[in-house]
Amino acid sequence: MVYKNKKIKVSDILANIFMILIIASVFIPMYFLIITSFKSFSEILRVPPTFFPEKLTLEGFLLAKEHGGDIFRSLANSLIMSIGVTITTLFFSSLAGYAFAVYRFKFKEALFIAVISKYLLPEIVLIIPWYWIMGRLKLIDNLFGVAVVNIIGAWSIFYIRNYITQIPPDYIEAARIDGANENRILFQIIWPMIRPALGVATTVNFLWSWNWFLWPLVLLQSKQNFTLPITVAFVRYIYGGGQESVPHYGAIAATTLVYILPVLLLYILVQKWFVEAFIATGIKR
Repeated sequence: MVYKNKKIKVSDILANIFMILIIASVFIPMYFLIITSFKSFSEILRVPPTFFPEKLTLEGFLLAKEHGGDIFRSLANSLIMSIGVTITTLFFSSLAGYAFAVYRFKFKEALFIAVISKYLLPEIVLIIPWYWIMGRLKLIDNLFGVAVVNIIGAWSIFYIRNYITQIPPDYIEAARIDGANENRILFQIIWPMIRPALGVATTVNFLWSWNWFLWPLVLLQSKQNFTLPITVAFVRYIYGGGQESVPHYGAIAATTLVYILPVLLLYILVQKWFVEAFIATGIKR
């Protein structure tokens, strides 16, 4: 067996060093966030800092619950709202995207532009009419009132519609010839083909709902109904709002850790589809 001498390029070495620096810049702050969440207040302020907690403690979580609100109740509220919004958005956006991509009907383009225009409007413009409607429906200080205004996403309709247009119409025509109805075509033929797009739409919609701050802040009034972004902001205001006392970094780190973990886990689950959606150039005949 003959081995060819491979010359190591300087550019490859620099590229590897650059990638290592990027990975370190992501994982080192994450590591310190995790260990700070389980350190005592005195250990957090110690100089030089400790790289491993001497004693694991839930002091930060308990302080956040005592003064900032029940962080795990807020976590449950955010999960319920975000999962509900994501599921309903994917369902209705798939129906609308399929209709705009496949069917031909009167005023199709005008209606599509009208749907997309909702995405272009800033949220601050919609707050007052939303609040008026929720007051009439008696949904103020209600999680359903927070979620209902966003169960149909204009961006998701636009994205799924564009993805479906890449599918050759031969698949749909063949299914119709075989006697498949439109529901079966959409859910059993089109959905498996647009799985990467659904993965991206799931991640984006969940992230938008998870980070939603202004509208829940306006509508929700009681701590037991607060979503996690409001609770995190409340804890940061109490323990790190520029007061004369030293900020309690343990409480801030604990709430931040709870805040980012669900999104991180979701991305790990759908990262394969997320990458496929961006590298896909269409479906070959």
